[in-house]
Amino acid sequence: MADSRIDKYLWAIRVFKTRSDATDACRGNKVQVNGSVCKPSRDVKPGDLITIRKGPAELSYRVKQIVSHRLGASLVQDYAENLTPCSELD
Repeated sequence: MADSRIDKYLWAIRVFKTRSDATDACRGNKVQVNGSVCKPSRDVKPGDLITIRKGPAELSYRVKQIVSHRLGASLVQDYAENLTPCSELD
């Protein structure tokens, strides 16, 4: 698999609880890929930088591998690198 939809990817790496929540965030201009606002159908590839505005925090992830299904929490770090500073999480 070479690429995946951004809404499906964010759901699979457990950023959002449901895929429709991920789709709504994309439609609400809260998700950026490589610095540009994206639609839910935008494809992501390994190496892409994803920034998500979720409440007061701004989360950042780098795509390591593409995933086709929802992952267990222990496997997420194999597919996405969390670049969010600790100050954003507090």
